[in-house]
Amino acid sequence: MTEENYDYYNPPSNKWINKDNWWKWLIAALIFIGAPIYLSIRPNDYTPIVQVLFSLFLFLLAFWLGYTKETERATRQASDKWLPQAESVIYRLLTLHNNVKRFASTAKNSCNKTKCDLPELEKEEMKAVRIKIQTDCEATSQRLTDIAFQLEDAVEDWRRFIAANCNGDECSRIFDAIQERRERLEQEIEEQK
Repeated sequence: MTEENYDYYNPPSNKWINKDNWWKWLIAALIFIGAPIYLSIRPNDYTPIVQVLFSLFLFLLAFWLGYTKETERATRQASDKWLPQAESVIYRLLTLHNNVKRFASTAKNSCNKTKCDLPELEKEEMKAVRIKIQTDCEATSQRLTDIAFQLEDAVEDWRRFIAANCNGDECSRIFDAIQERRERLEQEIEEQK
């Protein structure tokens, strides 16, 4: 499943049987149902070699299915352990992102107010100072904007991690909480303007 068509709010569920491993369960069902039916029809085919091969196959099948289930269980335990931390990291990154955006906006406004607060900068002999202040303000604002973009990328990386490791209602709860937090922080920025 690619990132473009992944639904963050309704990811695939793996409650009982992982849908990616359905064919393992199909093979197991065919062996457990098919072998006794075949041997009841043709009992002469049940030789010691067939018995050994059948026992060996059952052992390998049990190992294969057990390994698959244990891997899924370990993955789920790791997800249960790391999802709350990932959610917390996203909250902190969103707060930091908003602080940086707010600081960039404040820096830009302060630079614009400098012309009003210091009318002597309009004089021709102060042109170099005016250019220096304007250049510093633009550079600071641009650096802060770049940092905000990097923080946005980090938030998206963690969102992808959560999307890949959560399932069902858990995903909906996490992504609703993240969206609510994002909207609240954006509203704070709007109120400050």
